[in-house]
Amino acid sequence: MIGIDIESISRFKNLFVKKNKLLQKMFNPSEWNYALTKANPPQTLTGIWCAKEAVVKAVYPLEQIFIKDITINYKTSGQPFATITNLDIKSIHISISHSRDYATAVALLT
Repeated sequence: MIGIDIESISRFKNLFVKKNKLLQKMFNPSEWNYALTKANPPQTLTGIWCAKEAVVKAVYPLEQIFIKDITINYKTSGQPFATITNLDIKSIHISISHSRDYATAVALLT
């Protein structure tokens, strides 16, 4: 199964500036803290959100999951991976990419 998502970075930037507390509730603490270590937190958050959405789309045909059940983490190599609360799926491959205006992610469930 495969899932893909694309989002406007400016949308997340506006939320980051104007509705920071609301935006923070959309992410798990580790995701939020990771983004704050980056040069462009809104861009990183947009990529993480896309990855979470892509995971939902890849897993949904097998199991209903919710965004807050998914946590995007990173290996020491920088490679993103997903963990899903109460679901033992170990083989979800994730790729996240950014441009100036958009972020996108693909999740492949093998």
